[in-house]
Amino acid sequence: MSAPATSASGTQPAIRIVDLCKSFGAQAVLRGIDCEIAAGEVVCVIGSSGSGKSTLLRCINRLETPERGEILIHGEPIGFMPRGGRLATADQATLARQRSRVGFVFQHFNLWPHRTSLGNVADALIVVKKVTRKQAEEQALARLADVGLADKRDDYPATLSGGEQQRVAIARMLAMEPDVLLFDEPTSALDPERVGEVIDVMRALAAQGNTMVIATHEMSFARDTSDRMIFLDEGVIAEQAPTKRFFAAPREKRTRAFLERMLR
Repeated sequence: MSAPATSASGTQPAIRIVDLCKSFGAQAVLRGIDCEIAAGEVVCVIGSSGSGKSTLLRCINRLETPERGEILIHGEPIGFMPRGGRLATADQATLARQRSRVGFVFQHFNLWPHRTSLGNVADALIVVKKVTRKQAEEQALARLADVGLADKRDDYPATLSGGEQQRVAIARMLAMEPDVLLFDEPTSALDPERVGEVIDVMRALAAQGNTMVIATHEMSFARDTSDRMIFLDEGVIAEQAPTKRFFAAPREKRTRAFLERMLR
């Protein structure tokens, strides 16, 4: 594995991806992805269904294991650990620690149905961070307040709207204090009237300087919030550019065709 790269300013990128490849059976889903994301940058990843957006995010968090390539978070290779002067496959404890640096919000919330909002956030802290119940509940309540759900602390997921469930999931992620935040189509499972409340939370997180990678079909959100756009097409980066230029003057024909469909 190559040495961690530094940017022109001498700082390491928050995320560095080199020659990332992932297949499922005979289907190549990611075919040589190369990109860097700076600390504090908000990047939206767009593309048609099946283009590889979700797989890219899942590889960053090592929920999927690539066939080839490397992913580094602030210079640390995810999925690997030093052993005998070389890099070896990370053991489960190391991988769990590495994953805790990479927050992930899924499409379908992934809340524990038998835990309240407070329990969903606090129990994650107890399991992952090994803090006391009292500390976990104090931190959990603060994070629920951050997403506007302190008054729903004792509610179970089944009694919450989809937007509220997704905000609990975001609070749970924030409680881990990750270095980077990944969002995989976080509004795709929501009723249209609930999309805005989740987007408002994400806009606030972006304004706070968090490093964020967001797979999304919400073009207005992407245009208003992101620093840079990445367009995936058939497992490759077909185009990437600063957001203003990307929407005003896309260079690739397939990018223009995709945007025309999405912006009708």
